Amino acid sequence: MKINNGYNQYVNNSLRYNKETTENKNIKPQATVSEEAVKVEISDAAKQVAKANNNAAFSERVQAIKQAVLNGTYEVSPEKIADKMVDEMSQQREGIE
Repeated sequence: MKINNGYNQYVNNSLRYNKETTENKNIKPQATVSEEAVKVEISDAAKQVAKANNNAAFSERVQAIKQAVLNGTYEVSPEKIADKMVDEMSQQREGIE
């Protein structure tokens, strides 16, 4: 019986595959198209205003949700979840076609 031959072949194929994948990881893809970079600068004041607005609104909403969960008054709408899932799946399907 040649039981070892099948096992050795499996081991050799696994070792060769592992070696090939590690060698391929060292290869870096090269850009084929060179495009001119566009540089956009936003002032520090504008960054601070945007950050403050986003953080304040986000923090208030997060705190409200946390409090509702702690109080046991947070309600989940299965209809809204289902509608959003169907919308997302439809968008993904349209992207494939």
